[in-house]
Amino acid sequence: MVTRSTGNGALRRAARRAVGVVAVAATAAALAACSSGGGGEGGDGPTTLRFGLDSDVPNLVTPQNQGSASMILNGVLHRGLVQYDAKGEVAPALAESWDEEEAQTFTFHLREGLTFHDGSDLTSEDVKATLEHMKNPDSVAKLFPAAKGIQSIETPDELTVVVKLAQPDAAFLSYLADVSGAILPSEEVGSEGPTYVGAGPYKFVSYEKGSAFVVEEFDDFYVEDQPHIDTIEFEIIPDQAARDNALLSGSVDMTSFVGWNSYDQVEGAGNLVLDATEGPFMYLLFNTTPDSPFSNPKVREAVAWAVDRQAVVDAALGGVGKPLSGMPIPESSPFYNEEQANYYEKDVDKAKALLAEAGYPDGFTARMLSSSQYSFHQDTAISVQNDLKAIGIELEMNLPDWPTRLEVGAAGDYDIAVYGTVGVTNDPAFLDQILTPAGAQNAPFGYDDPKVNDLLAKGHAESDPDARKKIYDELGEYVLQTAPIVGLGWRSQAYGLSDALSGFTNIPGFLTFNSGYTLAETTFE
Repeated sequence: MVTRSTGNGALRRAARRAVGVVAVAATAAALAACSSGGGGEGGDGPTTLRFGLDSDVPNLVTPQNQGSASMILNGVLHRGLVQYDAKGEVAPALAESWDEEEAQTFTFHLREGLTFHDGSDLTSEDVKATLEHMKNPDSVAKLFPAAKGIQSIETPDELTVVVKLAQPDAAFLSYLADVSGAILPSEEVGSEGPTYVGAGPYKFVSYEKGSAFVVEEFDDFYVEDQPHIDTIEFEIIPDQAARDNALLSGSVDMTSFVGWNSYDQVEGAGNLVLDATEGPFMYLLFNTTPDSPFSNPKVREAVAWAVDRQAVVDAALGGVGKPLSGMPIPESSPFYNEEQANYYEKDVDKAKALLAEAGYPDGFTARMLSSSQYSFHQDTAISVQNDLKAIGIELEMNLPDWPTRLEVGAAGDYDIAVYGTVGVTNDPAFLDQILTPAGAQNAPFGYDDPKVNDLLAKGHAESDPDARKKIYDELGEYVLQTAPIVGLGWRSQAYGLSDALSGFTNIPGFLTFNSGYTLAETTFE
């Protein structure tokens, strides 16, 4: 843990937190007493947004990748130097402006008067401590692939931060705009407990495990007229059908992850809005350690040729989406390669031949990890199970709830696993998150390929777009031939909300899970 030397500042902060605990308890009791459903109260009275959240987050650790629910919570509790706006463009946040020199030196100018929820000042020292934590490989920070390139961090004064990279990184700012790039109080950096204290539009009030998070307006948020809603009650509803029904019945005002089978109902309800985008994708990842059969690239490639991607889209994604038959680069990206995007097709004979070549002519039995909490994760696993059975691979299914699935995945207690994610940025630099150890849950367990690492590093450092495309094309060809991951399908990602709400935006494409940022702009009409 990093501790700032501020004389009696730590004591003052501890005293504020002691007062805060009492205030939180009192506020939670008041909310429990007066909460009886119904969103905004109308008129000039307080407003409450009831949000159906798709998963619990038992220990919110902001710098780490903990899934979509954590990103929504981080989007209301925290802010970084920069953020994404409703169009998916990098915009000022804690830094009101910045200067950039050849994508290698970034000088950030913080807003004056910034404070954290606990009342302490937010200064350049907090920024430095947070960025230093992100660049530490032991932190397992989501933004480590970008932060590891930081050579030095200078703080000439309380409002200025100069970040120098060892080499140019064309994607650096777009990484920092992710919600996991939030600045934390230096005393909290590296904490094993939840990171609720931030500088976002809402401050933490209470958490009941498996039930709810409650946040309320932060009066000292740096945007003077935000947020517009006083309180957000995040009701944890892991079951897809129950969450959709809560939206349709009006017991919540808004939900994440509207089920594909419910799209028509939500759109036809008359009083609801379906805000959908494509960008998240489903894929397979493998345990590549020596004890797993999937340590052999030919076995992984056999899987890539065996799966029926349209069947996954139809069975698991409700037909809403499209097959992902190659590299997961969106068509809108200037680095899109059409041939690499459509590399695989179902070819059982080719898959069997690859298995035989790898020494498994009769197949084998392996452990498949997915989750029963999300039907599309479970149904994806079942669809793949049927496909692999046809080439002799029998999968023993493990389908726990989502938090348990994350624990099992982190321990590498699987041979093949289903996962869904989005790019941290629309730039191919996001591939760090699924092809290197820094990707943690997103990446194959035990996978650390020097050639992949080298090409990714070159892609980060090259500022010329044409040269970068050649690097990423070379990377794509190698990845497709060795198959450390196997793409399955692009999926539609939708939020459902009452038509009485305005201002919320599902940020398009890969950035959909950063949409919690726009809850600060959301209001009841």
